Amino acid sequence: MCVFTHFAAGALLGAFSPHVALAPVVGLGSHIVLDVIPHRDFENMKVEIGLGILALAVLLAGGVYSWAVILGGLAAVLPDLENLLWKLGKIRENQKIFPGHVGFIPHGKPAGKINLILQFILSAAALIFLIRIEV
Repeated sequence: MCVFTHFAAGALLGAFSPHVALAPVVGLGSHIVLDVIPHRDFENMKVEIGLGILALAVLLAGGVYSWAVILGGLAAVLPDLENLLWKLGKIRENQKIFPGHVGFIPHGKPAGKINLILQFILSAAALIFLIRIEV
């Protein structure tokens, strides 16, 4: 899934975490679940990173400052740092460690371009929902 989708899902789950300390755990877990679903990613990591930062900015601009929400979202995108390092040539494919990136947990098959639109719509809905319940 796209970085913004991982962030939105992790933030949403973080909001419902029973304790702020569990928010990163559920955020990280959401990354695995979302990566198993067939999806499409942007080829350009700058677009991915920019949209992920935009998702965080939308929450902050909307007045969402809950540590559980922010930590859940950030933990959900954490595994994709190794993909960024791999695409930049800083690490090799065999140096990845996240279960969904090394084949331990099957990664979802590539989906069509319409999947990007669906991810955007669902992520935007999650962010809007968070702004409405947190403010």
